[in-house]
Amino acid sequence: MSWAIIADSSCNLRGFQPQAPDTIYRFAPLKINVAGEEFIDDDSLDVAELNRKVSAEESASSSACPSVGEWADLFRSADNVIAITISANLSGSYEAAVMARDMVLEEDDGRNIFIVNSRAAGGKLELLAVEVDRYRLAHPDATFNEVTAHICDVEQASTVLFLLSSYENLTKAGRMPKMAGALANKLKIRILGTASSEGTIKVVGPARSQRKAFEKIVATMKADGYSGGPVYIDHVFNERAAQELEARIHADWPDAEVTIMPCGGLCSYYAEEDGLIIGYGW
Repeated sequence: MSWAIIADSSCNLRGFQPQAPDTIYRFAPLKINVAGEEFIDDDSLDVAELNRKVSAEESASSSACPSVGEWADLFRSADNVIAITISANLSGSYEAAVMARDMVLEEDDGRNIFIVNSRAAGGKLELLAVEVDRYRLAHPDATFNEVTAHICDVEQASTVLFLLSSYENLTKAGRMPKMAGALANKLKIRILGTASSEGTIKVVGPARSQRKAFEKIVATMKADGYSGGPVYIDHVFNERAAQELEARIHADWPDAEVTIMPCGGLCSYYAEEDGLIIGYGW
């Protein structure tokens, strides 16, 4: 039977080729609306141009989730489907995927479709998508229910950190108090945030320098119980900082498997220039 791993575009995997047999990876693009112009978060998006236009626009921009129809078309691509969405508390993507699942199963109840609310964005979705593939590769005879049970366990034991240096879009979108965002921007304070248990953004604390921010990241990972394993560092035009964070992680966990990749449109929109998003499990 065929398998599909599907995520929305808050997962920054692009061109991912699963290694498990009879398995494909696809993603459903979100959209960003800036002053009446729609940017589709797919492979052809010019992320730098998107960021430039968002920065130049004084009014709030907005994002839109994939439609029910877009999800449904992707769900029809395989017999067994594992879908992973951005936090249901940040977007309607999860709800749209659930509606699409119900619609497709009405057409063909012989399919298996399971939807994971990542309660995060960026690196955590990448970790979950790759872990589905790795688990199936290591357990080729696993049933659909065994695969979904495993990925639910991984979702519960993983999280994401956000290291931000600009807060314009978060404040414009109402996801951060305007006063706090303006003050942080003025003082050039980097803020470390994480995903709460409900899937919202929770502030861990400020950091005046990159070095202190990296120390806070490592301390947070230790407090979560991280002891080595996959780490995904997504960056917004800040590969050098991502590499320096990778080196800092390897200083404590030499065998950590760190993957660095650029943010797509949706994650760039919220993390903004120089932002980092770090996904890991324990």
